[in-house]
Amino acid sequence: MPLLNTCLMKSRPSGSNKYPVVLLIIMLCNIIVAPAISAQSNAENYPVTNEDSSVLDVFFVDYPCESATCEGVRAETLVEYYGADWCEPCESLELMIDSINTERIALIHHHPSINDRNYLNHSSAKFANQYRLIFIPSIVINSDGLLTGAGQGAELNQSIAGSTANFSGIDNLSITNNVLYWNTSSVYNLSIWKLEPIQHEFDDRLLNNTASGMMTVDNQQRELDMSDWVSNSTSRLIFILQSDETQSLKSLSSSSTGDKELTLSDEPLSDLLLHDGSYDAAIVTFVILLFCLMPALISFRRLQKQVDDESE
Repeated sequence: MPLLNTCLMKSRPSGSNKYPVVLLIIMLCNIIVAPAISAQSNAENYPVTNEDSSVLDVFFVDYPCESATCEGVRAETLVEYYGADWCEPCESLELMIDSINTERIALIHHHPSINDRNYLNHSSAKFANQYRLIFIPSIVINSDGLLTGAGQGAELNQSIAGSTANFSGIDNLSITNNVLYWNTSSVYNLSIWKLEPIQHEFDDRLLNNTASGMMTVDNQQRELDMSDWVSNSTSRLIFILQSDETQSLKSLSSSSTGDKELTLSDEPLSDLLLHDGSYDAAIVTFVILLFCLMPALISFRRLQKQVDDESE
């Protein structure tokens, strides 16, 4: 017992550590309450909007059209999917994406990997330079929201439904006899993406809405003869009025990546601490362990009091 008494005396708590049980309860309350506050702040600070997006406007034309003049239709949502034929997790996601109703959605299937037979350098430039992505598959919504991880397919419809992209900037856009006519009051150039159904390299299926080409129309140019460019069959042309600056993306996924600016090299500490629900299990485990340790803590406190009384 002398050794035990000696150890207890050396580890005798100071005034700030006199009540370990109370301190643990306070820590538990902080752990439980802080994530809820952070989650609420996160929802307020990162709504799914395109107010900070580099995309001003998005039009599409299903080409060739039945009439001599094809009128452009403004999209409600821009969805850019980045995948590859060699990517096994991409298969189930692509089957789900093909089921999306694109009547009012501009959907672009990008192949940014140089190891892909359907590789497109323009898609690679967007993937690496403009969005600074590192994961395949990835889905970018309205050029400001990012879906990654295994659950992105299940979260896609909800993210699209929750988006509030109020596109504007193109006054009018039409194609007559393969000649593009458009007008805008902005200073940005117009990017035109040509989409086609492309055969998958390994599977016997078509990849719809795949980007097979891209061209840029100077802001000062209001007419463009696209006869050579659209001479081959195509399914849709997507026109994007967008700045070419690097775009910050906010995560829309509930994965461990959290809700932070994934394209920035220096994330604020507050962003890294935002709660996304991924450590709820850890909190429950902590509570269970705390209750299991409570009898031992109470006994330890009683023993400390006994030692204090004997020393006096």
